[in-house]
Amino acid sequence: MPLRQIYSVPGGLLLGIALALLFPAGGPYVAWLGQIFISVLKLLILPLILVSIYASLARGDNLRRIGGRTFLYYLATSFVAATIGILLGLAFSRDVPAGLLNLEQATPAASGFSLDRLIGNFIPSNLFASLAEGNVLHIVFIAVIAAAASRRIGKHHRTTLVGGAEALDALLMQTLNWVLALAPVGIFGLVYASLATMDWAGAFQLGSFVWAVALAVVLHAAVVMPTLYHVRTRRHPWPLVVACREPLLTALSTASSSATYPVSKRALEAFGVSEQVTSLTLPLGATLNMHGSALYQSILLIFMAQLAGADPSPWQAVFIVLLTMASSAGTAGIPGGGIAMMAFMLDLLGLPPTYLALYLVVDRFFDYPITAVNVWGDLVVAAIVDKELKDG
Repeated sequence: MPLRQIYSVPGGLLLGIALALLFPAGGPYVAWLGQIFISVLKLLILPLILVSIYASLARGDNLRRIGGRTFLYYLATSFVAATIGILLGLAFSRDVPAGLLNLEQATPAASGFSLDRLIGNFIPSNLFASLAEGNVLHIVFIAVIAAAASRRIGKHHRTTLVGGAEALDALLMQTLNWVLALAPVGIFGLVYASLATMDWAGAFQLGSFVWAVALAVVLHAAVVMPTLYHVRTRRHPWPLVVACREPLLTALSTASSSATYPVSKRALEAFGVSEQVTSLTLPLGATLNMHGSALYQSILLIFMAQLAGADPSPWQAVFIVLLTMASSAGTAGIPGGGIAMMAFMLDLLGLPPTYLALYLVVDRFFDYPITAVNVWGDLVVAAIVDKELKDG
């Protein structure tokens, strides 16, 4: 069975929800299954992020000409997406009472935040300490700096480094495949134990979360990205939408950016985008450009903070923007990465780990449209970069 099908099997999730509703007393007895699953994911995910981002940025002779321009677009659109998510999350979560779902509350000490903490979580001082602490912002920062530095060394050495990174990436991915074969069991234990004490009646009062995500998706996908395309190319975006309907439908139906890649490449090249551009921008986008995820995770973290009684401060909102940009970039194309990365983000924000179960429940419903937003961003940026290169 393909990896995506293994991971998308909802049996463990549905069984955990059902038993949490029917036999909540049994939750503590299976909690260890979820703890082991998350621990092993954390063990693999950070080294995988480091080597995959490095390899994507360091390979290719067209990195400076195409990759740099593409990276700036991805960075800008992810920032806009995360900012939209934060603003709508704050607006729509205002009336959500703390403790609504009867989940664990954050302590005042854990939820505090300062500029010093922001700098400390963004600028690394020790690679191994960053890996040990699970700081994804550090890992992304190190990968980007290392990739930029590798462009200044000899081609032979760079080829050796990139080849080693790609080999290590393949090794880690294979190991992750084995771990994810047991994902239904780990998810079952995690969901069952975490949701056994949740106030399910209160969940129906979170309709504002659905509306926040829906509005954010519409604003970003139907307003921000088409406007960017029109401004940068002086073309109407509708022909691009029509030309890319197949990859968008594929993303919407599979919730897999990787599965959509060949469809996106074929559609863009039929639209007139050069093969040179699609060969670099689309793989780079599959690794770094996940503004749909940044948008969605920003909203979700704001709602989680509200439910946990940790009213987000302006600095904490800034931190969430940076954190979701880095984490969504780091986990792009990595199956199961979203689970581990959400666990890291909850730790960094001082929110209880029990909220990871809430993420697993809602993610099942939003994964498909969010993936389509991610793919749409890749398509728009590729078309813009191609037009700018042709115009000189």
